[in-house]
Amino acid sequence: MSAVLSSRPPYATANEVCELGWRYADDIIEGRIPACGHVKTACARALARRDDPGALRFDVDAAARPILFARFLTHLKGPLSGQPIYLEPWQIFMIMQIYGWIREDGYRMVRSVYVEIPRKSGKSTLCAVLSLYHLFADGEASAEVYSAATSRDQARIVFGDARAMVLKSPDLSSRLEVHKNAISHIETNSSFVPLSAEAGTLEGKNPSFSVVDELHVHKTSEVYDVLNVATGARSQPLLFAITTAGTNRQGVCYQVRDYLVKVLQNHVEDDTFFGLIYTIDDDDDWRAPAVWRKANPSWGVSVYPDDLERLAKQAGENASAETNFRTKRLNEWRSATAAWIRTETWEKCGAGIDKPPLDYWRAKEGYIGLDLASVSDFACLGLVFEEDGYIYPYLRSYLPMDTINEKAGLMGETYRAWLRDGSLIATDGNVTDLAFIKDDLMRLCETHDIREIAYDPYGAVELSSSLMDHGLPMVKHGQAIMAMSDPSKEFEKIVLSGKLVHGNDPILGWMVSNCVIYTDPNENIKVRKETEAAKIDGVISLIMAIGRLRVNGGLSPFPYKARGFRTL
Repeated sequence: MSAVLSSRPPYATANEVCELGWRYADDIIEGRIPACGHVKTACARALARRDDPGALRFDVDAAARPILFARFLTHLKGPLSGQPIYLEPWQIFMIMQIYGWIREDGYRMVRSVYVEIPRKSGKSTLCAVLSLYHLFADGEASAEVYSAATSRDQARIVFGDARAMVLKSPDLSSRLEVHKNAISHIETNSSFVPLSAEAGTLEGKNPSFSVVDELHVHKTSEVYDVLNVATGARSQPLLFAITTAGTNRQGVCYQVRDYLVKVLQNHVEDDTFFGLIYTIDDDDDWRAPAVWRKANPSWGVSVYPDDLERLAKQAGENASAETNFRTKRLNEWRSATAAWIRTETWEKCGAGIDKPPLDYWRAKEGYIGLDLASVSDFACLGLVFEEDGYIYPYLRSYLPMDTINEKAGLMGETYRAWLRDGSLIATDGNVTDLAFIKDDLMRLCETHDIREIAYDPYGAVELSSSLMDHGLPMVKHGQAIMAMSDPSKEFEKIVLSGKLVHGNDPILGWMVSNCVIYTDPNENIKVRKETEAAKIDGVISLIMAIGRLRVNGGLSPFPYKARGFRTL
């Protein structure tokens, strides 16, 4: 964050503020400012909403108010110490999108924010500014503002900067009471305090604004989850998570990041969730100075090229220095395995071809893959048909109703949205309903020419035996790498060639985006997930079905077609 050294500040009115923010988005899209794909997507979405806001409205004054508020505070460190805080264009754009979009009921649209930004980008200063704004300038009565972390020391970083800013500001220090562990605004009965999980102070809160700093160091989701669900009595609460990249893809930080990516890529629809991820692109050479600016929007302000050149040289000579440089200064998740299929490739796949309804295939040969590995989570039945060189997949995703109802947080809302739009099939109870799935399979075999049903014998012993007793063409399909490699490569080949007409199935698109690849020394591959929350069952079912379609080793004619199959 920088202060303006000239006599004329970069902005003085709300209109000037918003003009700067929209110009930043235009500069990103037009390539005048280097940026990664995630930032380009966020800017494109914002500009599209500006041009077609739908039921929303953009409030210029609300968007600019926190930005103009920052001028009453001063920098604490470095060459700008003591000078008023004027936010950078990327920060202005971000704040505009958070505070400017208003729903029909008059409240803010955005409720959760995830910002991934490298070091030296002014994270603590930005968070301190927003925390003080929410303490008394956001119009919330009895505001509860928290700086939350897993440790006391981490929780006090943002709070400490805010406290120091107040003490240096005659305007604020005359209106606020400053204590060692709290800042209060008596007039509105509002307070700002640091919270830490180790102090046991998380429960019983009703936050109006919460900062979760350096989310990547959180080993559990306890802090994030408590603050995320504790806002029920607030009309427009805001949870603001900000972090550099890390190395643990199993943790809450990467789960939240992954959710944002899915929102940006339209795999999940959630206008209440906004964020920015500043990093380099997958195919960029991290050693090339030309790409460093993508990850560092405060380039030339608080991030200097010569400093990055020095650190990059050290990174080229030492493995641990490389990991540190790439995670902390370029925001790469170094433990992350590359995604199997790129979003752009998936979105282009089958473009321009209509996917017919399932009834269209009644006279066509079809193959089914069945993944029932989970007891109380997703079970998936994948059907595939082939016509004119194109593969048409149909995914039936089952989830116990209790699981749907009890799933909390971001994915819980997504599950329920999928249920409402018909993408997800709910079954009774809290475990996988094998009887329901068996009935579904029997109906499909009655109405369609199903040649084979590939199944994992580990997860479907009882069901497969029952189906075989009824004459269905069950075929065992192991899940070891040797059994899955060829059909996985075939699936990938079909997608890369654009021959998979997926019809934008939201669950299938989500599951594909969760897939990563393990490759053994013999170049066999296996699709897998890297977090428990990243479900891929539907992809596995379709891989098995496509494998059997390509092998085409089923019975012909099938016994159940020749002699009929017994009813249940």
